Amino acid sequence: MIGRLRGSNSVERFAVIGEHFYQPPRKGSHTRVKKIHTDPHGMDWNNIIIHECYIPQTQNGTLDHVSFDFYTTIRREMLALAPKEVKQLRESMKARGVGDPFLHVLLPDLNKRDKEILVKAGYLAFEEETKVSPKWFWAPETALDNETLETLVKIGYKGVLCAPEQIDIIGTSADNKPIILKLPNKANIIALPFDRPFSSSLAFSEKSNADAYTRSTIIPRIQKLPQSQPLIGWTDGETFGHHVKLADLFLDFLVKESLPNVGIAVLGLNDIQDVWEKKDYQTGKLRERTAWSCPHGNLVRWHGACPCDGGHHGSWKENFSTAISSFNQEIDKILDRELGRRWADDLAQNFSQYFYFTGSRNSKKSLMAVKASALAAMTSCGTFFESPETSGNINMLFIHQALENLKDAGFEQLSQEMKQKMLLTLSKGIDPFTKQNLAQLFSKILS
Repeated sequence: MIGRLRGSNSVERFAVIGEHFYQPPRKGSHTRVKKIHTDPHGMDWNNIIIHECYIPQTQNGTLDHVSFDFYTTIRREMLALAPKEVKQLRESMKARGVGDPFLHVLLPDLNKRDKEILVKAGYLAFEEETKVSPKWFWAPETALDNETLETLVKIGYKGVLCAPEQIDIIGTSADNKPIILKLPNKANIIALPFDRPFSSSLAFSEKSNADAYTRSTIIPRIQKLPQSQPLIGWTDGETFGHHVKLADLFLDFLVKESLPNVGIAVLGLNDIQDVWEKKDYQTGKLRERTAWSCPHGNLVRWHGACPCDGGHHGSWKENFSTAISSFNQEIDKILDRELGRRWADDLAQNFSQYFYFTGSRNSKKSLMAVKASALAAMTSCGTFFESPETSGNINMLFIHQALENLKDAGFEQLSQEMKQKMLLTLSKGIDPFTKQNLAQLFSKILS
């Protein structure tokens, strides 16, 4: 028996262990793009990861102990493979689930209207599947700006998770502390930075002995905190079973046996406000356009060369992200002209319907599907890595799908013009590994 951690009056200490479950949608829904493959090395990665990580953790009941966000698009893919487990997943989401937007797009890169569409679409999907409303929000890459925070408050969120490096407070680190952020529109929201050392160890430490991990890592960290402040760790869900084989069993034993055995209760994030005391709350300021995987400001990792990029091969990213962002903005102009300015609420309310639209010559549905695809084309995966080939095909697939829907809406010539404009911008970026320009690199998937 490891020595138990007990405070005064035998009150248990608390820890929150969180997982971020996300893989991008790698296949289109339009009938003319369904056969396009975006997976590196010809592997069905979503299928593989679902079976290595998501199904085992659901079946084991791990998700009834951790806290987690689980993207709508990957839930839908999982539904086709494991409907029984998705039903179980939804039950776990009621108590332990955290909200997220419908698509994994860097929200600060979007205008206010697009932010509201994706945040509201994700919020409504969560409500529809669980019959409860999410309280906390996990932003893609934890990338935030004040306009995003104002959007979260408007939609109904009480708080947002982030990295401690994203918050400025006076005199101490932000790890594990509830930080009240006063927003420009006079609203408030709670920012909750996770514990950086604990989260990093969850991601990268050795995972063969949960009891030893508890002794060496968790107990020393939690002893440094006031009793009313839970220790908060968060990492990618793929860590447990995909990145590290059998680590799903490590995590399951950690939350069910190792931590309870030493008096550490694994608290659900949705219950954390019941534990905090008034003195735990502090005020702070958000460092806008930072992320948990890039503290350098202006989200530079996704837009150019960055110290986060080990080889500093990111100069191509500026052209890539500019091409996609400009495309999305042009689509807005088309929809405003053709549908008026009220289309955004319809899209948010019925995002799944338009995102998975298989295509037909229906002017309104096709135009709404154009916009859903244009937003999907902005997924952050394409510019996260050093090489544009790693995930860039996903972005280009959804550009292609948007163009096909635009044709169906009756704008075939405009579709061709926008494609040529896209290729022209891409041609100015150079793949640092193949030395091809990006237009050449992606010409096949855009054809």
